[in-house]
Amino acid sequence: MHICLVVNARLPVHKYGGTERIVQWLASEFVGSAQKVSLIAWPGSRLPGVTCLPARSPEEALRMIPRDGDFVHFHSWEPREGLATPWIYTLHGNNQNPQTLPLNTVCVSADHARRHERNIFIYNGIDPSEFIYQKHKSDHLLFFSKVRRRVKGARRALKLARDARQPLWVAGGYRFDLLKVGGLLDSLRPGVRFLGEIGGMEKARCFAQAKALLFPIDWEEPFGLVVVEALMSGTPVIATPRGSMPELINQRVGALFGTDEDFSAALDQAFACKPSDCRDWVMTHFSSRICAKNYLQLYERVLQNDAVFNAAK
Repeated sequence: MHICLVVNARLPVHKYGGTERIVQWLASEFVGSAQKVSLIAWPGSRLPGVTCLPARSPEEALRMIPRDGDFVHFHSWEPREGLATPWIYTLHGNNQNPQTLPLNTVCVSADHARRHERNIFIYNGIDPSEFIYQKHKSDHLLFFSKVRRRVKGARRALKLARDARQPLWVAGGYRFDLLKVGGLLDSLRPGVRFLGEIGGMEKARCFAQAKALLFPIDWEEPFGLVVVEALMSGTPVIATPRGSMPELINQRVGALFGTDEDFSAALDQAFACKPSDCRDWVMTHFSSRICAKNYLQLYERVLQNDAVFNAAK
């Protein structure tokens, strides 16, 4: 099959980039399974075994679709109806007007699909080779999200770690970002360390070393890539039960908590989790190989004119 992936970015991505990395991993898995792969992305994109076609706008992207392509998978530059080549669109974020989405929209978790009135979702998947599995952990918690985004919960993470008397490493931003979201005073105590925006092997080591990832989000997270990245590294996750979190986290790999008073019990539960269980959970459900397999099966259903897309009731 000749698969064309479309994304509004330049690949490969080197630091932050959730959607971009999902597309990158999908392309690699498709190439590895002997599919022909084209990528429509920003100029300068390069991926091994992939034909990269430059585009900077939705209009350019549509013009670059290969004539011999069998299937187009949009991850951004949401298409309109009427495209001749069979296609799907994966929604990676939240849309305030679900009714405006194309019928053949795929979501990334069951909660995400329910909130967007869709009946199809496929979990994201990550490449195990980009992460380090480590059984023995250091003595600190980890917060790894965009610090300057209030809904990611940096302020609450700092407070919870302070109240639990736990060291906390913070990645995904800088101390001065707290001037916007709060938590500056809690960040000045001993045991709090800011790592900035990191990627690659530095990021992999960061996940592997922590004894738990703290993820106190205050929004409906569509998927939560950082959660499965931590679990792949053998690191349990403590999160608030928003969005997809109840789908990604169970008692064997972490804990969910609602109020600050519930955090102590959640911390104890997470510390009792086995690193091997965390990694096995991701390898079984959230690897890039599983993700690619599920998408290939969906492509085949669409190509066979199977009526898979119906608005959820």
